[in-house]
Amino acid sequence: MAKKTRNEFEIISHSLTNCKIFLVNIIYRTAHTHREFEVCLLLDGEVTVDYQGKKDLFAPGDVWVVNPYQSHGLKAKKSALILTLQVSSAFFNSYYPQISNIEFLALLSDRVYRSIPMDLLRKSFMDIAFTFFKRLNRFELKCTGMINAFFDYLLEYYPHKAVTEKEKNRSRNKELRIRAISEYVDNNFCKKLLLSELAKKENLTLSYLSHFFKDSFGMSFQEYLLRIRCEKARQMLLLTDYTLLDISISCGFSDVKYFNKGFLKWYKCTPRKYRTQLDHEDVNEQKKSLLTEQQFLSDAASITILKKHMHFTSLKRANPLA
Repeated sequence: MAKKTRNEFEIISHSLTNCKIFLVNIIYRTAHTHREFEVCLLLDGEVTVDYQGKKDLFAPGDVWVVNPYQSHGLKAKKSALILTLQVSSAFFNSYYPQISNIEFLALLSDRVYRSIPMDLLRKSFMDIAFTFFKRLNRFELKCTGMINAFFDYLLEYYPHKAVTEKEKNRSRNKELRIRAISEYVDNNFCKKLLLSELAKKENLTLSYLSHFFKDSFGMSFQEYLLRIRCEKARQMLLLTDYTLLDISISCGFSDVKYFNKGFLKWYKCTPRKYRTQLDHEDVNEQKKSLLTEQQFLSDAASITILKKHMHFTSLKRANPLA
């Protein structure tokens, strides 16, 4: 797996050709992209998935799909347990090449969610996982057939659309540009940043980049920059004993007054109050949330944990959103 960086591009090495299944405990995962379709089943905890400024909160039993090259990040208040299947479109190319032009709807409304036979998807997903982690004789053949059936269920029931090659390339180029912009802001937030400078760097007009930023991040460039600066300041409030003035300067704020105003907007309290109002236990949890923290579980541990979540294999389990 490639070295992790903020807004990183993730390279996946597969134990089965063009696919991987794993169980992970996660608190925070920085925005990243990968070449595969990623299907996730949340087994325990709650997690917020951020798709370029659009957020959705998932609860145990929820299933969501991330498309190739789609930037996404995850955050949980406490450790969340997620079963993940990553499959490249190359997995299906010899017999269903059109899947490379399929785009699944990642964010689901309650109305759309109710129309999906979630019990069927959950059971199929869990069956694949048990077969994979047990690694019995010919498990590769069994997993391959089960994954094909699972994606057939997704294409039958999960909202999706067909995209042209032109649209696919445009989407990929957009994701790469989003990643480049995110990395630039994240590496230079402590300096004076102007959208005009970023437009020049990306060889774009100021007007185009302004609209692109609003469409891609769900907020203006200045709002996004303020959010990044406030998050960096939040980290320093928790992890250091620096004065508010030092933190303000380190995070690129022009003065403490602007720092206070911006922090109040994002966290609904002043920096001073934020630092003093948390008790020790809360601080420890908050400190965890500052880190890209995820723990991949071994096959043996995965089997043991999955057995504790056998209720997800029951087709009689009611849809929690129905």
